[in-house]
Amino acid sequence: MAEKFYDELAEEYHLIFEDWDRSIARQGGVLDYLLSAEGIKKSFSILDCSCGIGTQTLALAKKGYNITASDISGKSIERAIREAELRHLNIQFFQADMRALSSVHSDSFHAIISMDNALPHLITDKECIEALKEIYFSLCQKGIFLFSVRNYDDIHKERPSSTLPARRNNTITFQLWDWLQNSDVYDLRHFTMVEKDGTWDVSERISQYRAYKREDLKKLLLEAGFRQIKWLHPEESGFYQPIAIAYK
Repeated sequence: MAEKFYDELAEEYHLIFEDWDRSIARQGGVLDYLLSAEGIKKSFSILDCSCGIGTQTLALAKKGYNITASDISGKSIERAIREAELRHLNIQFFQADMRALSSVHSDSFHAIISMDNALPHLITDKECIEALKEIYFSLCQKGIFLFSVRNYDDIHKERPSSTLPARRNNTITFQLWDWLQNSDVYDLRHFTMVEKDGTWDVSERISQYRAYKREDLKKLLLEAGFRQIKWLHPEESGFYQPIAIAYK
């Protein structure tokens, strides 16, 4: 489901942002600071295992990091390659499910990142553990896994049915959330509306997420082999979602 969702979203993903290039630069600054604080040098090897169309990968490459990127969505990879070429950045891109990273990436990495709430596409404990073990296996000794997720600890309190519409120039984006009964899983319908000559073109794509609480993710990370997990809230990191750093 995630592959189809992001294949369909790839050409419109940048419309989520008011200014995608500005967001690339801002997120790059945050990640540069966090990686440097963890002792990750620009010459070290980094993998973005859910790169999408390249928001964080492009940012880190532009700052001089040695970064490789993969994603489950082939259309997103195609878009990311184009965006890297436009910016004259030399990045290796691969299509890969994060539950099977070792089948694509034979090297070990000093750091692996997965931003923008990618992990919660893995609905079951089994799926999530598979991905976390692959990430653990793909890290160098003492490597780190840095990822971000929505603040589901707070979201669980209200279980919202939608996000607020975001209007930017001639574009509106919003999401509808349908929670499964007695479950922390919700179906997501993502809408993009683009105004053309006074009328609105609407596109929709569907996916599913699991609203993992931080304690749930901590247990799964420890089960996968990680020895320690640190959480950073937006007011601490400057990133728009909570960030976790898991240590091998």
